[in-house]
Amino acid sequence: MLRRPLWRLAAGLDVVGWVLRTAALLVAPLTLVAPGMAVGLLMIMGLSAVVLGERTGPTALTGVVALGAGVVLVVIHAPERSVSVASPGTWAVCVLALALGAALAFLARANGRDVDARLIAMSAGFAWALNAVLAKLLADAISQGRSLLMAGAIAATVLVTVTAYLAKASALQAGPATVVESVIATVNTMVPVALAPLLFGEDWPTDPEHAVTLALGILLVGIGVWALSRSSARLLADAPGA
Repeated sequence: MLRRPLWRLAAGLDVVGWVLRTAALLVAPLTLVAPGMAVGLLMIMGLSAVVLGERTGPTALTGVVALGAGVVLVVIHAPERSVSVASPGTWAVCVLALALGAALAFLARANGRDVDARLIAMSAGFAWALNAVLAKLLADAISQGRSLLMAGAIAATVLVTVTAYLAKASALQAGPATVVESVIATVNTMVPVALAPLLFGEDWPTDPEHAVTLALGILLVGIGVWALSRSSARLLADAPGA
């Protein structure tokens, strides 16, 4: 896997992305940062059009419109950043659920079952979602100067990232990249947003109109991520050296 240039490039970009995401979480809520990270998919589509001369199909155009509109709505209605951390019991339940989701495909294979690529991709998506939650925890630990919590978050992030890469590599061997990437990207974007109010006190607007608009924005982001990740995976698979 590491012998392939695009995999090495992707790993390096993931590290840079993790640093930038953690820095963003120092000043912005997870509800905003998670969808915002998906804007990188727009860069892939733009570069593919300029550098590779690829034509943008209807799926990609749908993704661009949905993601752009969704991010705008989330920016307008996202809650304020909070450094409130949920109780240990709540954290334990949520982390255990995400860890179980990340390990589901591995557990099924260990029991001798055939595992569909979509299930493996789902496991990778849960692992990356847990990575995002840990990045928020690290950012809050930095804000509060809690060195022990910082060390724990970093150690857990390393373990979760390795699991995510193993699951992603396994999924790409079991199924088409368009399916794998779309599942991973969608889960990785939507799950942290769903857990942000529960784990970090990022409460949604109490006004029904604003709450519905925020929910619509998040839904549009999910649709855009799904569409663009499918298109970008197809483009990267056809790129020289892939």
